[in-house]
Amino acid sequence: MVYTIRKFRVFMVVAAILIISTYLYIDKPYSNYDINHIKEIDNKKIEEIKDYYLKNINISNDNNKYIKVKKIFIKKNQTLGLILGKLNISTPRLILKKFKSNSLYKLNVKDEIIIKLLNKKLVSIKRKNKNIECLYESNNNKITKITKTKNNFKEQLVFFNNISNSFYNSAIKSGLSPNEIMLFADIFGWDIDFSLDIRKGDSFGVVLERIYSNGKKYDRSTIKYAVFKNKNKIIEAFRYNNKYYNKKGTPLEKQFLKAPIDFYRISSHFNRKRLHPIFKSVRPHLGTDYAAPKGTPVYSTGDGIIIHKGRKGGYGKAVIIKHGNIYTTLYGHLSKYHKRIRAGKRVKQKQIIGYVGSTGYATGPHVHYEFRVRGVHKNSLKIKFKKGKKLSKKNINNLKKIHQTNINKYTWLRKNYIK
Repeated sequence: MVYTIRKFRVFMVVAAILIISTYLYIDKPYSNYDINHIKEIDNKKIEEIKDYYLKNINISNDNNKYIKVKKIFIKKNQTLGLILGKLNISTPRLILKKFKSNSLYKLNVKDEIIIKLLNKKLVSIKRKNKNIECLYESNNNKITKITKTKNNFKEQLVFFNNISNSFYNSAIKSGLSPNEIMLFADIFGWDIDFSLDIRKGDSFGVVLERIYSNGKKYDRSTIKYAVFKNKNKIIEAFRYNNKYYNKKGTPLEKQFLKAPIDFYRISSHFNRKRLHPIFKSVRPHLGTDYAAPKGTPVYSTGDGIIIHKGRKGGYGKAVIIKHGNIYTTLYGHLSKYHKRIRAGKRVKQKQIIGYVGSTGYATGPHVHYEFRVRGVHKNSLKIKFKKGKKLSKKNINNLKKIHQTNINKYTWLRKNYIK
């Protein structure tokens, strides 16, 4: 009985608490804390919804319609016309016109293209790469080009070393990069064969500029001055108008003769699809044939080193001459060689190297002449050879003015390290 009374009392107390709580809070407004908390939740939801639309639909307009964005990175053989065609959009006429500020006319591989569409209609096209940004807007039919400014700077450096083993290894140890070594070899390649002429004890020095882009590692170099001592002979090179001269204004790069023989006629031109007169099939003819009587002297068209003397397949008796590090010439179908030439020997321009003949695959006496640039066959008749003329007095004075600020560096380099 007592337990039942106690249980009833507990029940009444709980019921009373519930009734009072309901009276206090029913239909009452939220507290300030509750309101702020709900606002915070709502704001979070709004931001989430906003982010969702920005990521997936990107931009909204006043009519609650959304602009779709297509981002494409240009691949090989891909054009803007092909891209727009796949979107069923015709290319705007302005983009098809070629003019200076139209950077959408021609695209490069890896360019980023951003296309915006509204109701399947073109809104804008943007092209982006590391150098430029270009925007086309359809509402005003206008192309706006934004050129990015590069944070470039130059650094002038001096390198030098004595050659103990090979020129290349000594140049690497001095701090020159492989590309800079090739630049150096191209400058002196007319006078020095870096595979045959280099001797232990030879020395070199370079004053160059390294150009840095956007604070990154240098992307190109320019040799301002270079000096090389080879077999007690000192050769200097001063840069002027993208060429190299000695201090007297004589160019280091030499000129080529127009043809390897005198009093000739061209019997066959450079032709990649020539019908071969012997085999009666289409074969590339990668040189020029100069017809002349048997025994006519054949000259070297430029200063260089003979790298081949002997029979060479269909060329018959042939001579190949290396001119610096860039050019080589071949003289084929010779009847005989000049008695003073041999592989490894230097020859001068217009020096006799052999005589016209018809050895190898030939239908008559002629010399087959080939001209190669870095190993690639070129039509010698269409190449504009550098004349190699000495600078005028005015240009020599200009050369001296350009190098005046660095003349102390050059003198110091020669006196202290080129011995």
